[in-house]
Amino acid sequence: MAQTIDTKSPKKNGLAFDVILDVPKCNTPAKLTPSNTPTRLITSEDIRNKLLKAEERRQSLEMQKLTSITEKFQKIEEAAKSREEQNLQFSKQAEQKLLTKMESNKENRINLLNALKEKLKKTDSKIAHIKELTSKTTMILEEKIKNKLLSAEENRLEKLNSITERLKEHESHVEEVRKATNTSKDVDLEEKIMEKLHNALVYREEQLEKIKEKIREHEKHGAEVREKAKNLSPNSSSCADK
Repeated sequence: MAQTIDTKSPKKNGLAFDVILDVPKCNTPAKLTPSNTPTRLITSEDIRNKLLKAEERRQSLEMQKLTSITEKFQKIEEAAKSREEQNLQFSKQAEQKLLTKMESNKENRINLLNALKEKLKKTDSKIAHIKELTSKTTMILEEKIKNKLLSAEENRLEKLNSITERLKEHESHVEEVRKATNTSKDVDLEEKIMEKLHNALVYREEQLEKIKEKIREHEKHGAEVREKAKNLSPNSSSCADK
């Protein structure tokens, strides 16, 4: 009989096992030895079958290899196609961005040109206003210079006329004195009077020459002012144009 010993191990993780101590009752097959092994002759058919099976296995392996290579090529083609599509998509996006940027640059350039045109219009308006003011200022200066020159000329003529009248009166007075002093006693007195009159005449001529010199300087200054006034308008215009 089979003896069964129930051996329980120490409680470890809550496990238990049984140990059976008995010989199995089944009959074991006899061990084959060369003496009792049945002999079987290998025929040409068996060799042919083995060769066919080997050829089938080889073809099967080759088919598996071909299938694997084909799948790899398909994957490579799909990856290349996907990469080409991505490149095409990227090119389209880059082209679209470039077109958008070019449109934006074109709009910015148009806006900049319009702004420059507006500035040029304002500048032209300012230049025209400056030219108008310069022209008016030049006319006013010329008018003032003309009035000053006319006034100076009138004053000069009045002074000359006054001096001429005085000289005439002086000559008349001298003539009267000459007529009144005919005796020899009055010769010295006449000479003294004539000397005084001569000195007075020389002094008046000197004063007249000084007045003439001042008038010439005044006319020269007026001419210089007129020349500056004439040059003022083209210089201002050229500066404004620049």
